[in-house]
Amino acid sequence: MIKNVVFDIGMVLIDFAWEAAMKDLGFDEECIRTLDENLINDPIWDQFDLGILPEEKVVDMVVEKIPQYEKEIRLFWENNLLTVRPYDYSEKWIKSLKSRGLKTYLLTNYPDTLFEKSVRTSFPFYPLVDGEVVSSRVKVIKPDERIYKILLERYDLIPEECIFFDDRIKNINAAKKLGFNAFVFEGYEKACRQIEETIEALK
Repeated sequence: MIKNVVFDIGMVLIDFAWEAAMKDLGFDEECIRTLDENLINDPIWDQFDLGILPEEKVVDMVVEKIPQYEKEIRLFWENNLLTVRPYDYSEKWIKSLKSRGLKTYLLTNYPDTLFEKSVRTSFPFYPLVDGEVVSSRVKVIKPDERIYKILLERYDLIPEECIFFDDRIKNINAAKKLGFNAFVFEGYEKACRQIEETIEALK
């Protein structure tokens, strides 16, 4: 029996629209590509998600790597909430699940300072969820199985009673190994069908 729905945040409940934000700030294609390689998809971001590097250190490290883009790096960082754009369906989706008696949780790789800013400004769904585990606060990131176990233990959940959505297959595979009903998120409508099919199958 399904009792809980667990969500990743980025690219599931919110659009992490870093590229669009950079374009809005006037960065050219070469700058965007360079920041992608040296910040967004660099191992340094994993350390930020782990909570072992403060914001200021991350910025300084990236500036040291690509000093020619110091102005753009600092401008992007000052406006990083431009990247956080909640999907139209997020709040109503969680409200709908809650109205059916399902509990909802967040399991996210997210830097602590950015999470706090986003909760205040960009997560209209946040007051509705029953709990969360944030990587930077527990010093573990997905797909490390320990972060899933923290969620289970903190809220006394049984993995077989949970549906989990994440946009990355490696995170889904890790959840499945622990017994979660887990799906790669491929859009709101498909996810709704997957929830209904799983609930029906496990009645």
